[in-house]
Amino acid sequence: MLGRTARYFLWFSALFGAGCTPELGDVPFSCESGGLCPEGYSCQATVCVRDGENPTSRRPKRVAWINPPEMFWLSAEGEGATLIVNDGFTPGAKGIYEIHVAPDGSVSEPRAIYAYGGTTISSAVVPLPDGRYGVVLVRFPNVDGDETTLELLGIERTSASGTTTAVGKLFSTTTPFLGGVEPAYVGAAIDGTTVNIAWTVPSGGGRVEVLHLERNGSLWNTTWTASASLPPEVPPLSGDCQLFRDDAGLLTVRVGFESYALSTVDPAAAMGGANTMTAFASTTDEPLFGWRDGVFSMRRGDCDPAKATCAVSYVFTPSMGTPTVDEGFALPDTASPFVGTPFEGGALVAPVSRDPSLPTIDVAWRSATEPMRIVASVPRTSTGSLYTARAFGLGDKVYVAWTEFYESNMDLWIGVSDLRREGMGAP
Repeated sequence: MLGRTARYFLWFSALFGAGCTPELGDVPFSCESGGLCPEGYSCQATVCVRDGENPTSRRPKRVAWINPPEMFWLSAEGEGATLIVNDGFTPGAKGIYEIHVAPDGSVSEPRAIYAYGGTTISSAVVPLPDGRYGVVLVRFPNVDGDETTLELLGIERTSASGTTTAVGKLFSTTTPFLGGVEPAYVGAAIDGTTVNIAWTVPSGGGRVEVLHLERNGSLWNTTWTASASLPPEVPPLSGDCQLFRDDAGLLTVRVGFESYALSTVDPAAAMGGANTMTAFASTTDEPLFGWRDGVFSMRRGDCDPAKATCAVSYVFTPSMGTPTVDEGFALPDTASPFVGTPFEGGALVAPVSRDPSLPTIDVAWRSATEPMRIVASVPRTSTGSLYTARAFGLGDKVYVAWTEFYESNMDLWIGVSDLRREGMGAP
């Protein structure tokens, strides 16, 4: 029985042996198996690309599944940006990977910086002041354990070829394991030299803790903790946390999976020893980012089962005043933005589109004082059903990662767009 690579080369040789010169296109084949491509093409991010071409998007990884919260953008040590991905479902390849992305859109091969087996681990990633990745992990116990563990790891960004990436445990705490098959998502944000972590503690009916960590020598210690009980509509085992930090330092915690609730923490007051975490307030919208002056959310409208599309709108709810709504948007029923990423006083959100076929991955920017506008677009070369996306702004470029369904698997795609600054900074 011939393998896929052998069959491909027999087919390719037969075409040319018969005097045919087929037009293969700019990106004709996958090359994830051995990196083999026809003459005149090179293997770039698992796809054969015609020499001299610069595709608008690249596919660096095919996986079993990537959860929406498990994609994190950071500034690269050199030029460009780095995407950190937690692949928690691909058999034999579970781990946290880094992918470097250049401003021209070229990407590196995914490199495992932390491999693990067993159950799925939820994660969050922040850049540490010493240049390492700060990787927050929530892991369930093995069959003999009875505790869920929260850890902050320091993982080096670069290592020599053929060497093992250095990993240091900087902080650890536990809570009783009360069941489940997958840890609730954990949120993290960094403020200069301090790290804030939001996670759900399921005991006692469920509560969220925000841990404020500061460096003490080679380790990090908790200097204060804020907490609030989960609302009744968010079960403890679904207490997925996301943590937003605005430029003034206020922390907004989002919990929930299908039902959402918000709380805030004022670190300045918490340093005095007070528990400044507010009671969770429920919302029927999907919060994408929060500031002291308001919350930016997505609101789902009517869906058309025949077209598999849904109407969506975007809502800014100020702390005081009347909400503003941007209407007329649509997404396929498989797709949804997850959360925004901070950028120049506002937040970037993707995908945002008025065309549910998503010929481009459009990125919107919104702040607490300025209206939503489309600031970047990455043309899609793929045709899979889009799941979610995460955007990141750096200088005059916007980097976008998104996932698409491919048969029983999922593809990770990356694209880079010029930032359209027209109107930014002015209503």
